[in-house]
Amino acid sequence: MHPAASDSAVLPPRLAAGLPWVGLGLEYRKDPLGFFLRYADQGAVVRTRFVGTDIYLLNTSEGIEHVLVKNFRNYPKDAFQKRALEAVVGRGLFTSHGDFWMRRRRMMQPAFHKNLLASHGSVAVRAANTWMASRREGEPFDAYAEMMALTLDVVAETLFGANLSARARELGRAMESVMLHAQFLFDTPIPLPAWVPTPGQRRFRAALRTLHAVVDDVVERRRRQGSPGEDLLGLLLEAQAEDGEHLTDAQLRDECLTLMIAGHETTAVALTLCLWLLARHPEAEAALRRELATVLGGREPTVEDLPSLPYCEQVVKESLRLYPPAWGMSRVAEADDRMDGIRVPAGTVVAWSQWALHRNARHFPEPEAFRPERWADGLERRIPRFAYCPFGGGPRLCIGAGSAMMVIRLVLASVLQRLHFDAAPGPAPEVIPAITLRPKGGIRLTPRKASLQE
Repeated sequence: MHPAASDSAVLPPRLAAGLPWVGLGLEYRKDPLGFFLRYADQGAVVRTRFVGTDIYLLNTSEGIEHVLVKNFRNYPKDAFQKRALEAVVGRGLFTSHGDFWMRRRRMMQPAFHKNLLASHGSVAVRAANTWMASRREGEPFDAYAEMMALTLDVVAETLFGANLSARARELGRAMESVMLHAQFLFDTPIPLPAWVPTPGQRRFRAALRTLHAVVDDVVERRRRQGSPGEDLLGLLLEAQAEDGEHLTDAQLRDECLTLMIAGHETTAVALTLCLWLLARHPEAEAALRRELATVLGGREPTVEDLPSLPYCEQVVKESLRLYPPAWGMSRVAEADDRMDGIRVPAGTVVAWSQWALHRNARHFPEPEAFRPERWADGLERRIPRFAYCPFGGGPRLCIGAGSAMMVIRLVLASVLQRLHFDAAPGPAPEVIPAITLRPKGGIRLTPRKASLQE
């Protein structure tokens, strides 16, 4: 039990009971984003049940900080997440907990050291330039599909020293298939056993074989080189567990696949929505282009330029506020706990949604408006610590958060010096709250050439 626990703690207020055993599970499944928004002002912590499991919804920064920081060892990923994620990436950094997780995190952290991020930046700029060279003025394209391919190039080269551009479309389809299956496992209380040959299971297994074959090929080619290298794959090849045994091939593949999927999809979603928001808000795009013209004068951006591009950072932060790729999180209490006077029995799932947190009008006036300037003058320091948390937080903060922010800003700085984008009028794109937030049906943008004088 957490040291702060005591018999004086009480259970939080209960929401409407919903259906027997199912609770509010069907309401959640119908509209996950709307579900969290509807109950965001019902109390700091409220409880309900989903398919026989007690769920606490956390609506304040303080509750989230307790779970992610103050007593994080007591809150591993819940069974629904583990089942969904382990089906795709096995038991590695994303799905493990405790000492095993700590060893893996320490093993992989050097790949994201500040001194290596400069090389990541140059790869991102080169990938942006290659992508722009393939654009035809006035020819619409699906920004989500294109950013998925672009960020896959960046992740493959920076983390694995590989060029996978020739297989980008094939890999994109395979990743889409495995992520959809993971979401199905997450949403389904009692799924069929994995060996049952349903069409969905067969598609999933075929997609997973494709991903495994690509990763195995990358690893084998690196081994033939004879030098591990300093990137993530090199670190994994050299890494030894504390008992002196090397990672198995399956463990090595799982960790590579974890970072390849997570590292490129979330970044691609963020870039896609950034481009759409700027296309729909020409005044913000004009302000960003003025900053780029002043600081860069038409040359390629570098990592060293980023501190001189504050508005670019504000644009990215505001996009991540409105459309956080990691739109919700959940954990499960391993032992009885107390959270600001609230009793949390062992086995309780605690959940929250960045989608709802980032739309709290107390911290973000006009929460549905795209206003990058709100981040000026240190907003992030003035609001509660977890009122804004697109990358999670605490010891399990996304390991690639710094790299992702850098890549997104450098791609924007490269592209917007040379291209404008037009978006069709109408409502905001529909987004699907799957394992990550993603635009349904993609987002169509039309490029046109820009000049620094505009």
